[in-house]
Amino acid sequence: MVLAITALHLALLATYSVAYPTWTGYDEAQHVDMVYGLLHGDGWPAPGDKMISKGIAATSDAFDRGAYADMFQSGGKKRGSPSFAEITPTPRSARESFDALGGPAPVTDGRLSNQMVQHPPMVYAVGAAVLGALPASHWAYDQQVYVLRLLNILLVAPLPPLAWATARRLRLPEVVARGAAVLPLAVPGFDRVGATFNNDGVLMLTTGVLTFVLAGVLRGDRRTRTAVWAGLWLALTLLSKGLALLMPLMIVAAYLVGWWNTRRHEVDLSDVGRGGARGGRARALVGSLPWRPAIVSLAVGLVLGGWWWVRNVVRYGAVQPNGWATDPPRREALLLPDSFWTWLWYFVRAMINRFWAGLGMFEPPQLTPVAIVAATVVVGVVGAACLLRGLGPESSRRPVAIPHQAARAAALDPASDLATSNSTAARRAARRRLPSRAGCADWLGRAAVPVVLLLPVAFAYVTVGERSWAEYVIYTRGIAVQGRYLYLGLVGAGVVIAAGLARLLGRHARWTTVTLLAGAVLMQAFALLAICTYYWLGRGVHFTPARVPDVAAAIARWAPFPCGVTYAIFSVTAALVLAALAITIRSALRSGGPTPRAASGGPTTASPQAPTPLPAANPSPIQAAPTA
Repeated sequence: MVLAITALHLALLATYSVAYPTWTGYDEAQHVDMVYGLLHGDGWPAPGDKMISKGIAATSDAFDRGAYADMFQSGGKKRGSPSFAEITPTPRSARESFDALGGPAPVTDGRLSNQMVQHPPMVYAVGAAVLGALPASHWAYDQQVYVLRLLNILLVAPLPPLAWATARRLRLPEVVARGAAVLPLAVPGFDRVGATFNNDGVLMLTTGVLTFVLAGVLRGDRRTRTAVWAGLWLALTLLSKGLALLMPLMIVAAYLVGWWNTRRHEVDLSDVGRGGARGGRARALVGSLPWRPAIVSLAVGLVLGGWWWVRNVVRYGAVQPNGWATDPPRREALLLPDSFWTWLWYFVRAMINRFWAGLGMFEPPQLTPVAIVAATVVVGVVGAACLLRGLGPESSRRPVAIPHQAARAAALDPASDLATSNSTAARRAARRRLPSRAGCADWLGRAAVPVVLLLPVAFAYVTVGERSWAEYVIYTRGIAVQGRYLYLGLVGAGVVIAAGLARLLGRHARWTTVTLLAGAVLMQAFALLAICTYYWLGRGVHFTPARVPDVAAAIARWAPFPCGVTYAIFSVTAALVLAALAITIRSALRSGGPTPRAASGGPTTASPQAPTPLPAANPSPIQAAPTA
C-alpha cells in the first residue's frame, strides 16, 4: 500500500510540474541562475555581487516584470490580464538554450542582485553536477529547467515512505504508519514546491531522514552508531537552508525524551546513604543523562554542517547575511493600523492559507476558504488528540519507593526501630501516592514524543514569525510570510496527525488511511480546479467537465516536451488515484484494525487480523539502552 501511495505522490508531483509553466516556482529563476553560474565557474559570490545571467533573464523576465507579471504575481486576470491559456507560447522547436539566449554574462540594467547567495550551495552544486553530466548545454531552456525540477521531485519523493518508516520505528501500528505516509499528498502547496526547482526540497528530505533517525532515539536508542547518523543528517540539514539552524535543539530534545522514557521506570537508591537521599539521587540522575550520544551527534552535525554559518559570520558579520546587500523596495501591501495585533492577525491567516495552498505568487489562484478552514480544523483536532494522549506504551510497572525518612534509616541501619516500625506504613503511603506520580510521568513521556516530532514545524514557524515581525517594524508590511517554510516537518507531522486520527476513530481506526487519502484527493481536486480555472481557462470562462480537453491542451502547449507526455502524466495520475483508493479501502475491509490504545502505541488485545508489528531493532522504551 505504501508503494501505491508513493506512486500517487510522484504522479501528483509530475502533474504539478507541467501545470506550472517554467519560471512559476517560488524564485525559480534565481535558484536556476545559481546552478547556471556554478556550471560556468562563477563560484559563490558575496551578497550583492551576483547579478542574474542574461540567458536566464531572457525568458524569466516575462514572469517577473514583463508581459505575464500582472496576471502571475498580482491577480491581474480580474483586471483583464490574459491567462496562460490565452497566450501563445514560443513554439517548442523555437525555444533556445540558455547559452543561445545570452549565456552566463550578467545583466547590466541596475536591477537587484540574486539574493540566493545567502543560502548554502549544496543543492545548487548537485544541480550543476547533474546538468554537467548530461549533454544539456544545447537543450531548450525549459528542458534544462525541467531536469532541475526532476531533481527536486526525486528529493521529495521519499517523504511518504519516510513518514511510514518513522511511525514503524516508533512501534506504531501499520494503519497509523500508512496514514502518516498520506499527509504529503494532502497539501497542494507542497506539491507546487516539490515540483519546481528550489532549495526547499533538499531541506524537506534531510529533515525527514533526521526525524526518522531520532524516532529511534525517542525510544531510548543511545548507541554511538545512531548518534553518528543523527549528526550526519543534521549536518546535511544545516547545509540545506537557514531554517535548519534550530534543528540541533531537536536532537537535544529527542535524547532527553528518550532518557526520560527509560529512566522513569527505575528507582535508584544506591547513593541514598552517601551525601543524603536528595543529593545522591540528583547526582545519579545527572550521571544517567545521555551525555555521550548527544555530544557525539551534535559534534558531528555542527562540525560538518555548521562551518558554513561560521564562515558567514567571519566574512560578513552575520549568520545569514542579506543576499541583496541592500534594503530592496517593497511591493507588499501596507498593514494598518500599525500595531502588533495587526501584524499577528495577518501572519496567522497568511501562514494557514499559504501552508495549504500556496498556489500562486502571491495569492491567486487560491483554494476555497471552506477547504482551508475545514482542513485546518481537522488537523488541529486530530493533532490535539495525539498530543493529549501521547505516543508510546503506558508503563505496566509501578516503581516502589520508600519515603525519605524510612529510606535514610533503612540505608544507614536496616535493623533500626524507625526502619522496622515505619516500613509497613511507608509502603502503604507510597502505594497511595505513587500511582498518580507514575501516571503523570508516563503521560509526560508519551506527550513529549509528538512534541519532538513537531519541533521542525514549530522552529520554522517561530523563525518565520521573528523575521516577519522585524520586517513589519521597519516597513509596516507583511513580508516573507510563506507557509511553504513549514513543509520541512511533514514527516513528523504526518505521524502525529495519523496517530491522532486513529485515536479518534477508536474501534474504526482501520479506516485511518482511507479517511486521510480521501481527504487528500478532495484537497487536490479543489487545488487543481483553482489552478486550471485561473491559469488555464480564458477570462470569463468557467470550468466544466467539458473544458478538461481544453485545459489539457493549453498546458501541453507550454510544457517542455511533446503533448503526448503531458497527456500521459494526466492519465497515469487519474488511474493511480483510483488504484490507491481501491487498495486502501480493500485493506481496511480486510483488517480488523487496532484498538484505540494501539493507535497511540499502547498495549492492545491480540487480534488474529491485527497488523504484526516490526521486530524490535532498538532497545525497549522500558529498558535501559546501551550507551555505546
